[in-house]
Amino acid sequence: MSDRVRNAGFLVVAIAAIAVIVIGLWPNGSSSSDPAARAFALETRLKCPICAGEALAGSQSAVARDLRDYIDTRIAEGASDQEIVDEFVTNYGEQILLDPPRTGWGLWLWLIPVAVAGMGAFAVVRLRKRTEDTRASSLTASSDDGSEA
Repeated sequence: MSDRVRNAGFLVVAIAAIAVIVIGLWPNGSSSSDPAARAFALETRLKCPICAGEALAGSQSAVARDLRDYIDTRIAEGASDQEIVDEFVTNYGEQILLDPPRTGWGLWLWLIPVAVAGMGAFAVVRLRKRTEDTRASSLTASSDDGSEA
């Protein structure tokens, strides 16, 4: 198998892996009609304002319990998930979100790992090519030396 085909194969596998990761992490727009499932989904997206990086769903603080009750109340009133998230962002700022927003500076937090993975895959392919070129040139040089003797 030629080096180009092998390198192209590695590149295709790397791109496919990145695509699977991105698709797996992409948020789905559908929300469950079950109020408890909606509430839990929201509680896992939002941080407890007094706990260090802990989701509302896992926090046992009194504030987290109150905020979970608030989410339940807002769902019962008919508020959409985005309306509830927007209320939390308005009251607590974007730091209340466990995932960075996919706009502005938050978009860079999502794109940087993908770009680094792409550059890493490119570097691996280049390094493999350089190593194979060095081996091929050393084999050519050794065969030239052997044929003249």
